[in-house]
Amino acid sequence: MDDVWLSMESTFNKVAKEILGESKGCLPPKKDTSWWNDEVKQAIRIKRECYKKLGKSWSDENIEEYKEARKRAKKTVKEARGKVNKELYAKLNSKEGEKDIYRLARLRDRRTQDIGKVKCVKDVDQRVLMEDGEIKERRRSYFDTLFNGNKARYISDLTISDCMVNRDFVRRIQTTEVKEALRKMGRKKAVGPDDILIEAWRSLGERGVEWLTSFFNMIWRNNKMPTSWRKSTLIPLFKNKGDVQECANYRGIKLMSHTMKPWEGVIEQRLRRTVKISENQFGFMPGRSTSKAIHLLRQLIKKYRDSHKDLHLVFIDLEKAYDRVPQEVLWWSLIRKGISREYISIIMDMYEDCTTSVSTNVGGLRSSILLSKCTKDRL
Repeated sequence: MDDVWLSMESTFNKVAKEILGESKGCLPPKKDTSWWNDEVKQAIRIKRECYKKLGKSWSDENIEEYKEARKRAKKTVKEARGKVNKELYAKLNSKEGEKDIYRLARLRDRRTQDIGKVKCVKDVDQRVLMEDGEIKERRRSYFDTLFNGNKARYISDLTISDCMVNRDFVRRIQTTEVKEALRKMGRKKAVGPDDILIEAWRSLGERGVEWLTSFFNMIWRNNKMPTSWRKSTLIPLFKNKGDVQECANYRGIKLMSHTMKPWEGVIEQRLRRTVKISENQFGFMPGRSTSKAIHLLRQLIKKYRDSHKDLHLVFIDLEKAYDRVPQEVLWWSLIRKGISREYISIIMDMYEDCTTSVSTNVGGLRSSILLSKCTKDRL
């Protein structure tokens, strides 16, 4: 299993480097070019041509010609920028531009925060750490405690009888399922440790789908996915609230192998066809959204107000819920729902021996963390 995947992974990376080359992995900051137009383009082109002529001959005529072209280019750019700014201010002063004012204010405030360059963090005693080694260890220990801490679980009453286990036959994976999983995958996502983007599989067309289908069925038969898929990189992202030096104010986003996501997508779609979910469930459900739930709630409030009746609402916010869900409860719930034993074994394998390396602003990755308790949806 591992040999098959490692061979494909090395082939992908080798061909990509030969054909596409390697980049530094980052893009320069975007500049405001809303003022750019054909007139500005023409003025800049003339200025560059005059500059090239000046490089060949420093005659008085070429010098004056370049100065005049440079003066015209500056004037054209200034007029273009002034026109765009005037249109922007006119829009912001209108009723339609009220939302744009707040959006622009938030954007400018975010630029002044300089969050991406914050290195120092606080330890459990609120002492600011400045050494690179201490900062890395603090990041690692925080997520280690978050994912693997609080191991005292009272789940002894979750009994399962042998008659509850579903042993129904499950058919092998079809190419149509793999196609659908690839179609639902997002584009331009950050790559995982293997550096293989999902766009690479899409570019292979039918041959790529056939290879993935065959490989997924191989995983199915062996009940074991490749070892490299169990490794990931965790990126701490600031939540834009609270102390920027406090680890608890960062959300961990895990970058994993893109090829693993279609595999999970195939299993997910099969489970959705098997399990009946209540109509009141809006989270993680296709065709349902938070805005629709809020709309229904407002209708309910209006109905009770018109009838002059009391309406009691309860809002429950579970702190770091996904981080603290015991995996044993997940397996118990799947069995109670009548999910086939084949699917449960596959899902349990997805969680087996998973590790992640924490990325830090001081450079490099900290030693891996064994993710023994957290759920995948959280990252």
